Formats: sequence, structure tokens, C-alpha cells
Amino acid sequence: MKRLIALLLCLCILVSIVGCAQQTQTPVDEEESETEEIVPDAKLTPGTYTATANGHNGPVTVETVVDETSIKNVRILEHFETEGVWQVIDKVPEAIVEQQSVAVDTISGATFASRAVITAVKDCLEQAGADLSMWTVEKEKEPPKAAEYTADVIVVGAGGSGLAAAVSAHQNGASVIVVEKLGMVGGSTIFSGGAFNAADTERAKLTEMTDSNRNALMNLLEKEPHDDYEKQLQETIKKQYQEHVAAGNTWLFDSPELHMLQTYNGGDYEGNPDLITVLASNALSAVQWIESLGVKFQDKLGMATGAIWQRSHYGIADKYPDGFASIFGFVDYIDSHDNIEIQLNTKAIELIVEDGKVVGVKAMNGDNPVTYHANKGVVLATGGFGANVEMRQKYNTQWANLDSSIGCSNQSVAAQGDGIVMAEAVGAQLVDMGLIQLHPNGEVGTGMMMGVPGTSGLNRIFVNNEGKRFVAEDARRDVMVNAIYAQPGGTMWVIADSNKYPDGNIEIENAVKLGKTFKADTVEELAKLIGVDPVNLQKSIDDYNAVVDGGVDEFGLTTYDKKLGNPPYYAAKRLPTVHHTMGGLKIDTNCRVLDKEDNPIPGLYAAGEVTGDIHGANRLGGNAIADIAVFGRIAGESVALEK
Repeated sequence: MKRLIALLLCLCILVSIVGCAQQTQTPVDEEESETEEIVPDAKLTPGTYTATANGHNGPVTVETVVDETSIKNVRILEHFETEGVWQVIDKVPEAIVEQQSVAVDTISGATFASRAVITAVKDCLEQAGADLSMWTVEKEKEPPKAAEYTADVIVVGAGGSGLAAAVSAHQNGASVIVVEKLGMVGGSTIFSGGAFNAADTERAKLTEMTDSNRNALMNLLEKEPHDDYEKQLQETIKKQYQEHVAAGNTWLFDSPELHMLQTYNGGDYEGNPDLITVLASNALSAVQWIESLGVKFQDKLGMATGAIWQRSHYGIADKYPDGFASIFGFVDYIDSHDNIEIQLNTKAIELIVEDGKVVGVKAMNGDNPVTYHANKGVVLATGGFGANVEMRQKYNTQWANLDSSIGCSNQSVAAQGDGIVMAEAVGAQLVDMGLIQLHPNGEVGTGMMMGVPGTSGLNRIFVNNEGKRFVAEDARRDVMVNAIYAQPGGTMWVIADSNKYPDGNIEIENAVKLGKTFKADTVEELAKLIGVDPVNLQKSIDDYNAVVDGGVDEFGLTTYDKKLGNPPYYAAKRLPTVHHTMGGLKIDTNCRVLDKEDNPIPGLYAAGEVTGDIHGANRLGGNAIADIAVFGRIAGESVALEK
């Protein structure tokens, strides 16, 4: 499959936009400096050398070919990085050979993998007898140059919402430039679990509805309504469910209205009913839109951590794993069409306003100032501010502490709140800024959520440092996080077996090799490895298995699959991590950014985590990917048609 990113990542400076952008370049400094090529004065033992260093997901093995005075070739022999990462780290070997130095830049957004390549090449050079000090010469920078580009639509951010907006705008007749500050596309979406919530009757037919599902549904429908919106949803869903049962259906009931109700209720009624209605009503059509771009989703629905209901769509694992299903369909589209382009390594810093309308963006590509002119408007899709410690501490109203001791599951360089800051500077209204979600699946040391076993899905249990279960594994995320903080040490262990990770699963084996995951053939052995009471751990497994057999769970677990008991067993320590900032720019149902008087700011649109007012105080697992696709699509259409 063609990949736009393979082409784009060759660009470290700006390129012209073929077919859709008008460009002018003016040197900032008219004096052109001459640089001499630096060749290390150091002899090497000619040959081919290999070395391995740890990346984020596993070992990265590199082959380096040298002669007496130069690095002839570097290539990656083996790696286990995710697709979006491995497609960019090939640029690191190219840079090392070009610059004849290991003092090359890491790829922004793929730092772990980039460093692994550099470390392995250093090892190879040492094997060849190199004095590394002679191979760490930095390339002299060229003088800055200013550039200008013009297109109908400028999208800031190449994550899921930005790419969705770009493709949608283009399908509605606009020329588009996407501006991305990282060295790769995908933003935080590409590192997500990829769960896409949508009420999908056809796929739901593959899952039988359990008594626990029925009880959970009845509890939701029979509770005292918070307001008229909830009351109307309850009445509608009751009729839908009665019809479902009357038709003799035994499969899992679902509907857009149930999705709305659970989103509204799950967010403690802080979400905007109008936006929630748009989200749930358009989620399935957004899935189908992505499928029309060539992406394949699994037939059976899954359930993200904290999703409440089994309606999460996941991409086919071998081709569109995790968050890639919501990225590379758009990337393939951009790759195969004219008048739509992405520019990487370019950070937007300011919105351009003329006569009260947003007409462009000022940005920096390294030291090069760039001006983007938008004929129709600008879409902000820059993500949240979960990794901006100062910003989250400023706005936090939910948690005792969100300082640097708390990690972040998102791309740290991406989740800085750039779009919020830029929009606020031109009068945008902020909403729900104090509502910040923590996720229970944080990796110790990084806060990222790429490790296994993780909290998502089924066939796993959570135990504390005493080996005891303490929370329903399908509870709301904020419920889980508060439960973890109430445990000794404020951490938990995720326990799984070969039902979740069959023999030969490379992901789990690499996690074991990296020391992030423990593996054992018996429960007692696993308990000793992780330092918990083996009697307690066995009882936790037995109690969970009793629930799978039809028992009632003391913690209220309602969604499960297989019993635990099929060795080997796996365990990984998890702790809360900042995951999603529910607050951001206030928008209307056309994704127009509103000012402090609730009036649309002409020419300015937004989608994704940069916005607020949708998820309320607690975002349901799987609703973020639905959010970026639904509202990204709407934003693109709205700006192209100048709604």
C-alpha cells in the first residue's frame, strides 16, 4: 500500500504545494554562507557490523557498512515499532549516511525508536574501531528562509481529526494544506488503542446479550432522569428495546440513542446535548466513510477500557492495528489525490486575522518562518494539553495533583495545547478546561499506554499490590482511577493468560524481554515475580471465573468473555496517567469556533481534542476516535462550504 508519509518524511525543509499552493521564498539573510563538507579524520576497520538497542516496543537491530574512512550504508534489519513509527525511523539511517555523523536529529514523535537506531549505529562504529568523538560532528545549518503558501483550507495538525478534516474539505471541493509540527503524521491518534465507538446493529448481531447487559440497560432506563434530554432518550430507548425483544432478538441491543444516553450520563451531564447527539448520530456513518477509503474493521465489536457498552470498532490487526485505522485511510487518500498536501516539521504559532476573519496561519519550519494564507478558513486540530504540565495544573479542578510526577498517554510533543492558546488569542471561548481525564493503563516511567497486558478488552483482571481485585474491570475510567489511588502504593497489576496472548504473540514476548511484563507458568510463580500474595491472587482469579460462570460480581463486572486459567500467565504494573483533556475551544454543531459571546469567529473551525463541551466530566473509552472522525469530517465540510 502506498504511504504518503514515506515521501513526506524525506522533507526536512518546506516544499511547494503542487497543484494547490502558490509559493514565494525570500531569504531572511541575503548573505549565503558556504559550508565545507566535514569528513571525519578517523580510520575504521572495513566491514559489515550489526548491533541491537531497545526501542519502545522491542529490540531494534541495525546493520552498518563502513570502509576505512566513511559510513557506506545503514539499514534496519528488525524492529517491533508500530507502523507509523517504523515508516519514519528509516530517515535516521539516511541522515547518518548523508551527514557521516551520529549527531543527527531524532524524528519528532518517534524519539524512542530514533534513539535506538542511533545507539545501535554507535555500537557498530565502536566495533569497527571508531573514536566516537570523531563521528558526532553536527551539520552546519543553512541560513533561514521565509516562505508563503496559499490554499483554500489550512488544517493545523495531522492527527486523526486533522486528517479527517483535510480529506472531508477536499472531497467538498477545497484545496488543502495540512501543517504538522511533528516529523510524522498521526499525532496522538496513532498511539491510541484505536477503539471507535458506534452503534452498529449488524456487527452487534455477533454478540449475545447477557443478563448483566440487560440489568445494566434496565438500571439506566429506570433511573430518575436528570433533565428532559435524558428523559426523552430513556423513552426512545425503551421503545427500541421492546421492539428488539419482541422481534425475538437475543443479540446485543444498541442504538445511537443508547450511545447518546451513556455518553451524557457517563460524563456526569456536563456534555452539550446538541454535540452529543451529533456525535452518536454520525458515528456509524463515519465508520462507513473510513471503510470507503479502504480501511477494514473487524466484524466483531470490542470494548475499550471504560467504554460502558460493547460497541468499539477496531481495525483489522495485521493491516490497521490500534489507531492506524483512523489514520492511514486518510493518508492513502491524500497520497492519491492532487490539491491536498501535508507539510511536516512545521509548528503553527499564530492565527492571522484580517477584518475580523481568520485568514491564515504563521508558523516555523525549524528556523524558517512560514506564512499560510487560507482562502476559505482554518481548521484547528492540534489535540489537547495533557502533556503540558503548567497548563493542566492551571486548569485542573478534578484531581489532587497533576504535576510532572503524573505521566501522559499522548504524544508529549503533540499534546501541548497549541491550538487552544492560538485561538484564545483571537477571542475564542474556552469551556470545560478543568475537566481532565486520567486513564488507569499508564506505563510506569512514561505514562504511555502501548504496553501489554493492558486494561482494554476482555480476558484480564486488575489486582492491587496484595493480589486482590478491587474494581470492576469494565467500570468508568474515573471510577477505576479513584479505585487505584485508594490501593496500597497507588498502582495495580493487570493479569492475563494465553487466552488473551496466545503462544507466539510477539508483542507480549517483547514486553517480557524489555522487562515491562512478567511471565510465569503458574499463578504461584507469577505472584512471586510481582511480589503479591499467591493465595490472594489465586482467589481473585477464582472469583472472576465464578462470574464468567454466571455468578454475581461483588464489584459489579458485567462484561467478560473467557475464564482465566490457561498458562502462561502475564502481569504488568499500571498506574493512572493523564489521557484526555475534555476542555478546549467551544464549537457549534458545524464545528465553528465560538467567541466569548457565543458568536462564530469567521474563518475559524476546530475538531478533536482541541475542542470541549462534548464528553463532559468523563469521556467514555472509544468516544475519542468517534469524536475525531465525526467532527473532523464536519469541520472539513463546513470550512470548504464556508458554513
